[in-house]
Amino acid sequence: MRPYAFALAAVLLAAPSAAFAACTPGICTGAFHGVTFESFAPGTVVEGLGAVDPHLNIASVAWSFGAGCALGTTRVIEEGNTSPYSSYSTGVSVSNGCLDGVRGMGHPGNCVLDYDFTFAPGVTVGCFSIKLFDFGDYYPYGGAVHNATLTAFNASNTIVGVGTLTGGAAVDSTSGDACLSQAGLPGNFTFSVAGTGITRIELRFGASPDPNIGFDSIAFCETSAAVDVRRRTWGTMKTIAR
Repeated sequence: MRPYAFALAAVLLAAPSAAFAACTPGICTGAFHGVTFESFAPGTVVEGLGAVDPHLNIASVAWSFGAGCALGTTRVIEEGNTSPYSSYSTGVSVSNGCLDGVRGMGHPGNCVLDYDFTFAPGVTVGCFSIKLFDFGDYYPYGGAVHNATLTAFNASNTIVGVGTLTGGAAVDSTSGDACLSQAGLPGNFTFSVAGTGITRIELRFGASPDPNIGFDSIAFCETSAAVDVRRRTWGTMKTIAR
């Protein structure tokens, strides 16, 4: 059995909805993958290769600027549901409100995680996007600059694309709220990067971020196929060689 023959319940390989406007088949030559999280139960672990898409590996990374959330705690979250977490609360006091559907991904509130996104062996992508919700209405770490950066690297560890978000100097309960913000503002922001031969994407938050956030609508365009990494015995190799 191929190691990437996972169920594709939440993976769209056809024309995407507007949720994936930042990374679509129209701007790359490969297969479109879109993760909506809608088919996963709240509390489902999203980290690890194949957890939400057969060719995507999500990994939480320790925040560089202080004590953050425990690694490996990112889960599927649901609007109006405090289990597993109320990752954020909107201005109308709804936990995890105004995701693209009713489910997305998030970590525990009041702590920060960075993220790495990598792919199955042999897979490279031409673009990648992820939607961020509710950034900018809560700045417990102070500071005048509230930023996050999405950086794409190729196999040589060369930067091939960068996407940035800088929140306002002061808390903004409108533009930073998942339900009240207009698309493109910090509370409803799509990170997107594009480049040739992307093998890794890093999402890093600065020293004074909003820790209470959620994510949804991960998209990437696969430009090379996964390699078969099945374990082979000497007997198998002899059979193939005949």
